[in-house]
Amino acid sequence: MAKVGLMIVTLDRSDRLAALAQAESARFVISEICRRVSGILRPSDRYAVPAIDEVWVLLADLPSESLIELAAHTLKDSLSRPIYAAAPGTPAPVPVVQVRPAIGACWSAEQLLPDPVILLTASHDACQRARRADDHIVVRKLDSAEDLINRNALELELRKALHANELEVFLQPQIELQTSRCIGAEALVRWRRADGRLISPSLIAELCEERGMMSQLTQFVLNTSLRHMMAWNSHDVDISVSVNLSAVTLADMNFPALVANALSTWNIEPRRLTLELTESAIVQHERSALEFMRQIRSYGCSLALDDFGTGYSSFAYLRGFPLDELKIDRSFVRNLVTDASDQRIVQALVDLAHTFDMRALAEGVETVETAEMLHDLGCDIGQGYLFSRPMPAERFLDWYRELRSDWAGRDGTAEIVAPV
Repeated sequence: MAKVGLMIVTLDRSDRLAALAQAESARFVISEICRRVSGILRPSDRYAVPAIDEVWVLLADLPSESLIELAAHTLKDSLSRPIYAAAPGTPAPVPVVQVRPAIGACWSAEQLLPDPVILLTASHDACQRARRADDHIVVRKLDSAEDLINRNALELELRKALHANELEVFLQPQIELQTSRCIGAEALVRWRRADGRLISPSLIAELCEERGMMSQLTQFVLNTSLRHMMAWNSHDVDISVSVNLSAVTLADMNFPALVANALSTWNIEPRRLTLELTESAIVQHERSALEFMRQIRSYGCSLALDDFGTGYSSFAYLRGFPLDELKIDRSFVRNLVTDASDQRIVQALVDLAHTFDMRALAEGVETVETAEMLHDLGCDIGQGYLFSRPMPAERFLDWYRELRSDWAGRDGTAEIVAPV
């Protein structure tokens, strides 16, 4: 039996109202998408449209992975072109739909056809990863079902751990560079399996996004962070905590109400909560992002733009969205002391943040020299191993007390200090 591959294409369409399928233009768009898909396929290939914003493509007789990669890039280029239609009363066709496809593909090198469920699940997982990839294409080889079975088993274990609140929230301090005071912390999820092995945070997030658990994970991190903050109140620890939001959460218009309820439940002032968004998440949900952010800001919470400079880096986000903090990615900080170009980039990002009345926070600060240079460049906040690795909430409280005692002992003198 010949080798086969499956591509799953998600279509981030600009005509969301067409989902109602009430207009003639909606049928025209579907027909045009089908025409473009069939135009790149061979006679032996097949495709199906299971939903208005998804296409499945089955490729037969694959000689190698290169062919499915070529097909994915060709299909992406074809579908990315605007779809034009003649509008009543206009002399020329006008663009009616813009599609931003993400393509996940899986192919089998075995001579026997793979289990259809395994092939479909693997392609779906690849498609979810493709939505976060830079070029929106992920192609993987299905050598056997073992890796998928392991992934599915890990998913079941993670679901149980989430349900039983067995995950942990670690905290990494954020230091005001002008005073060396700890003014905040970032909440970071950790999971130690029953066998003692730690699962990487990136894998946790990836599984949750792929398998529909991201909302549950975000609520866990949010509520756990607020619970820790309430416990700190009796120790006079008045700092903010940052919680990361995914693109999935940004699309959930019920989430702002959940934030308000959580703040009320744990009796935390909204000013002490910062929610972090990435550029890629905003790009995926441009239309809903502004209303989402306005609601969050109306409660009194802060908003941070994470990983700025590594993605789209559009000034439109800084000008058009109600942001309070710009996080400078660690890739620009790592070689800051020795790389003049990184120094210029960081200086520009700090100035940009201040132009839009935002705080500038640098990630990945690992040496005193880096912290001092960031201080000289006007950066407001530093975060990284120089100050502390992420730590459990109980250890964070002790760490904070030690730092506060050290700062008070220096009579308020602004000085970059190594970890205590």
